[in-house]
Amino acid sequence: MFREVMLELTWRCNLRCAFCYLLDRGLLNGRGRELSTEEVFRLVDRFPRGTRFYLSGGEPLLRADLFDIAARVRERGGRFGVNTNGTLLDAAKARRLAALGPDYVIFSLHGGPALHDRLTGVRGSCRKLLANMKAFSLAAGPGTEVMVNCVVNRENAGALAGVYRLACAHGASRVVFEHLQFLRPAEAAALPAGLKKGGVITPLLAAYGADARRIGRQFEKIRRLGGPAHFDVRPLMSERCLDLYYNGEVSPEGPCRRVHNTLNVEPDGRARLCVLYGLKAGDALKTAPAAMEAFKKKKIGRALPSGCARCCHRLELFRYF
Repeated sequence: MFREVMLELTWRCNLRCAFCYLLDRGLLNGRGRELSTEEVFRLVDRFPRGTRFYLSGGEPLLRADLFDIAARVRERGGRFGVNTNGTLLDAAKARRLAALGPDYVIFSLHGGPALHDRLTGVRGSCRKLLANMKAFSLAAGPGTEVMVNCVVNRENAGALAGVYRLACAHGASRVVFEHLQFLRPAEAAALPAGLKKGGVITPLLAAYGADARRIGRQFEKIRRLGGPAHFDVRPLMSERCLDLYYNGEVSPEGPCRRVHNTLNVEPDGRARLCVLYGLKAGDALKTAPAAMEAFKKKKIGRALPSGCARCCHRLELFRYF
């Protein structure tokens, strides 16, 4: 049975992050159908008490019913977290969201003000994010993590320690650095025909590279700071492995634990195979969860395909402190 539902409520967003997979695939701000509030309620009701719901987008705060959806999850005995770019919160919304008792709220921060604004494509986005994260941190209860997620990429490879300091100064209790997900064309070409049929969500980057040494030095700099927020990385790699990750081709090893216990639901209610592959596993409102689980197990077995090489979901978080 699925323990977590990653519910993408919308593909609309007020930012245009340079590394966004929706932007790369032409899905960002698409005009496709979105589930109504009542349909989302019905979807939530299909899952047992204790199910975790990860509410994301696009930007989930572009949906006026986000708070109602979160409340429904709680009423049904579920748990939830929200992933946001932080620009659409304000003090009143921060208090309202905090009162619903999320397990966590993730704020996306990718550099200092100038760099973050350049990466998101919107001037002033960093200033708004930091102010709203601070407001939320002041309102959040002791059971809610105020998280920052930073996508490590070649543009911010030398600015990661600055991200950590900014996050701590504005109320973050945990800062997670996740390496950019992408595929080389050759890695995508090696996928089985069945997976290719639904398309690959991860961006294809033929000539992408990053300075592994700079990234490693930044992580060491944060490690020496020693707090106050938790410092997590996914995945933890040596400098040699970092260089291979960004500048070479890699093969996935080991099984994926999350593909079988996590359901990815798109804004129109269709469930896709996993976070990476567009192949549809069913309709989250109509298809029996057991049938969707069986489909996923059939399509992704123990030997992971090449497309899983840089997927963060199959890799464990490493906590430095």
